Amino acid sequence: MSDKEFDAYKNRLEHEVYEQMANAEEKEGTHFSIAIAHHTFLNPLVMRNVLERRANEGKPETKLVCFVHGTALKMYVHERNQENPEEFPLRFTPMIHESKVFEGHKYGVQLCYAISDQQIGAFLDIFPAFPKENVVISPNGINQLVFHPIESATIDNTLSKFEDMIIPCNNRMPKTIDTSNIDQVVIMVSKFADWKRIPALLYAAESYEKDFPNVATVIAGTGPVKAQEELHDLAFNTLGLERCFFIGPQSQSVLAELYSIASIGVFPSYKEPFGMVFVEALSCGTPVIGANSGGPKDFVTDSVGHLVEETDDIHELASRVDSQIRNAIKEDWKAARGQACKDLVEEKYSVKKQCTELLAFTRNHLLI
Repeated sequence: MSDKEFDAYKNRLEHEVYEQMANAEEKEGTHFSIAIAHHTFLNPLVMRNVLERRANEGKPETKLVCFVHGTALKMYVHERNQENPEEFPLRFTPMIHESKVFEGHKYGVQLCYAISDQQIGAFLDIFPAFPKENVVISPNGINQLVFHPIESATIDNTLSKFEDMIIPCNNRMPKTIDTSNIDQVVIMVSKFADWKRIPALLYAAESYEKDFPNVATVIAGTGPVKAQEELHDLAFNTLGLERCFFIGPQSQSVLAELYSIASIGVFPSYKEPFGMVFVEALSCGTPVIGANSGGPKDFVTDSVGHLVEETDDIHELASRVDSQIRNAIKEDWKAARGQACKDLVEEKYSVKKQCTELLAFTRNHLLI
């Protein structure tokens, strides 16, 4: 968008929010006490402007809170670093700082919720004037009605539903997955983005396939065609993997089946903001392996899996992942740690747990 188009969009959004709030209050015969904005970008700015307009009209005070998400924070980092100014010109960072929406404006954000310590640090790095005590961790809750061990799921009846995900470049004929010689599954669920580091798992698979002929690697998810082509080329043309299957994006209920049949979930992302896929796997009783950075540091211990030490060397990372996958298979982490995985989710990440703690924090800080 040009600046003119962006301003017009912002003005339309402010109008719609103002009207919807007014209509809801008229219908219910009461006033909003809290307004919630998601992302640290346009939504809180729009909400601040709406609340200021309402206050100038004599309406009762409405407090503004914001859920912090990684996408907007990454944009600010890119703009600030100016390593790619054509894609990320220094445009929105100055605008948000000048608005004071996170820096003391009377109608600005008073509380923030972030999904991990890493996200809190990233937020305060961009907005250091915001009171740290007014930011709380609110981890993503898990829908345990969906993500739980599926007792009826087996490797055969689950994997045989799928065919390899075929893209033009890989020259592979569509075929149903042959499960006759598969008795253990390594699962990764991920979008195809560089920071997810899927190649680390593929390089690891090149190693463990040789010593564990009955272990399959299943990758669910997708991404840009170029990324699909590169990953398929690496897996099949460069590494010659024989039991690696790309099955495309899947629904949550199908993912619960896949987690249930897997021996281990592997997610070697770099600074994963929270790690929802980790929690989904754990909720299904499946231990996890990741990298020792980002949100997973808050909850992944050796009782439920392992976080390998970080490195910028993708081959070294793959070696570390491979070593832990081998341990998981040899030591049968699924049997030994499965109950601890489920207990962790119940204790920390149930929807009831998240909502109860979030409401308590909000009431205490906003005195409502």
